[in-house]
Amino acid sequence: VAVPLRPVLSTPREPSLIPGVLIIAGGRGVLLEGPSGAGKSDAAVALLDRGHTLVADDAVRLHRDGDRLLGGCPEDGRGLLHLRDLGVIEVTRLYPGAFRPWAEIGLCLRLQPEPGASEAEGLLQGRRDDRWLLGIRLPRITLTDSARRPLAPLIEAAAGQPDRPAEPAGTASRGTG
Repeated sequence: VAVPLRPVLSTPREPSLIPGVLIIAGGRGVLLEGPSGAGKSDAAVALLDRGHTLVADDAVRLHRDGDRLLGGCPEDGRGLLHLRDLGVIEVTRLYPGAFRPWAEIGLCLRLQPEPGASEAEGLLQGRRDDRWLLGIRLPRITLTDSARRPLAPLIEAAAGQPDRPAEPAGTASRGTG
């Protein structure tokens, strides 16, 4: 089941705000997207515990700088992480030095709570496509069954992979989601 994402409508110079979590894992800005309850914030706290850095939780402010896509945290959410059942925690107090106000986004991971289809190609090659934000193509990987999987090591593995083509030439659409 694909997770519909709302389009980001903006000109390249205007910042946009989208739902999600932005973390720096292995030196790479990773945008986590998915529906409420998919595990985005839980994955972020697990990554913080493993030494990575939070940029934004719940809302990510996007800005295009040439051919780079930058993501940051809205002012009122800086250094805060919203965890289901715990409430708001101050990242800067619990994980000193583990917050940055912005990062270049290099990868998008879509967390899908439901199990994915068991077609062999998706299982063997990965569930990859492109995510276009403010006219910039990001490689995107969908992690299925996100509620029952160890997301932190999967996100670290994805962040450490070199970019690979999402689909054969001519099959990827330049949509917004």
